[in-house]
Amino acid sequence: MGGVVPSHQRSMIRYLRLTDPLVFFFWVLATTFPTPWAAPLRYVLAAYVVGCIVIFARTTLSTIPRSWPAFILPMLAIISMMWAPSAGDAMRKGLTLFLASFICVYVASRLSARQIVTIYFAGECIAALLSVVSPNVVHGDWTGVFGQKNFLAVHMFVLYIMGLALMLDSTGNRLVRLSTLIMVPLAGILIILTHSATTLLLVIGATGALVVHAFVWQPAARIRHLRTILLLILTLLGLVISLLLFGLLQFDAVDSVLAALGKDSTLTGRTFIWGIGRRIMEEHPWTGVGANGFWRPELGAAREITRYFHYEGFTKFSFHNSYIENGVQFGYPGYYGSIFIGCWALFCVARTWLKNQNLFNAAFLILAAMILFRSNAEIDLASEFGATIMLLYIGAMRRDPKPPPLPAAPTPGSPEEALQRPYRR
Repeated sequence: MGGVVPSHQRSMIRYLRLTDPLVFFFWVLATTFPTPWAAPLRYVLAAYVVGCIVIFARTTLSTIPRSWPAFILPMLAIISMMWAPSAGDAMRKGLTLFLASFICVYVASRLSARQIVTIYFAGECIAALLSVVSPNVVHGDWTGVFGQKNFLAVHMFVLYIMGLALMLDSTGNRLVRLSTLIMVPLAGILIILTHSATTLLLVIGATGALVVHAFVWQPAARIRHLRTILLLILTLLGLVISLLLFGLLQFDAVDSVLAALGKDSTLTGRTFIWGIGRRIMEEHPWTGVGANGFWRPELGAAREITRYFHYEGFTKFSFHNSYIENGVQFGYPGYYGSIFIGCWALFCVARTWLKNQNLFNAAFLILAAMILFRSNAEIDLASEFGATIMLLYIGAMRRDPKPPPLPAAPTPGSPEEALQRPYRR
């Protein structure tokens, strides 16, 4: 006679949840390091993700309708095949944008906020350590394993934010928190060595916001109406400081910040190429030049810009502005569509934080605000697999359950109040 047969057998599909963090970790590695093995690994992981979206349709498909703004740019890229210089390049960009959005749907549906933050922290730790071993200094700026200082700066910014959130989380794993004591300062040092002024400003702002949230905002929840009083005080202080600086002292914030960071009024030539981008949008207002249709070696305007920035040969460049970059490719629909995507993402992340004001939701909110600030000087919203755009989408697609309300105090004379009353002889 055989052994006891269980009343029901466990499906292997249930164990796929255990592999989700590992798959996402390899995805972070494949989209972080510019190596030959990254592209084949992305295709393998993408096939796994598409399969999981179908298998777990009950969980994942409910995320897609509320995430429809993330599919605006992929649709515009596919449509632009009709007039883009290369239909194949436009199709490839559209498909990769679609794939990135589906990856975000999968992660937002299957992983918790703590898992997402920890996985990004672990992946970027590897990038930081490799960049220390191989700094690759170009004109005094560290580029690390990425070849460009801006790429190193943005990855170290992600490491800094994720590490700081894990460091301030008192309920987290002790070993992980100990590792943040090393990696967070290292990320800050690497950002300084890249001489990226924009990223340095983001680090300062994000540090202040996360520290205030952890040590002031969260403890204030224990005292009734204290958060409202804090908001009123901060608003009053902001108004008074603004009146003193900009009204009485006539303080020029833009020039002062640029001078402190060693930048000129053109933002290192950015205003020059922004003007060119706006002129191209005016020439192609409804269609743009198509996906991947401007930064091409056969296009004279693109070669002139690269020569202006002292590149000997043609190299793929950018307009250093997410909205102008998408506007050149897709016209005004791409320009205003990018603005709408940024507003949608910030609204969704803020709503999630308002429902559950824990540290990780605060980290996603601060990260979203910093990404949108950075998008005015970089092309984060125009990239396919960039860490910043994917984190922005994941934060917008996530839904964190609202914590249960605190139990109400028993009313005097009720049985519950009588049970809590101390016994007297």
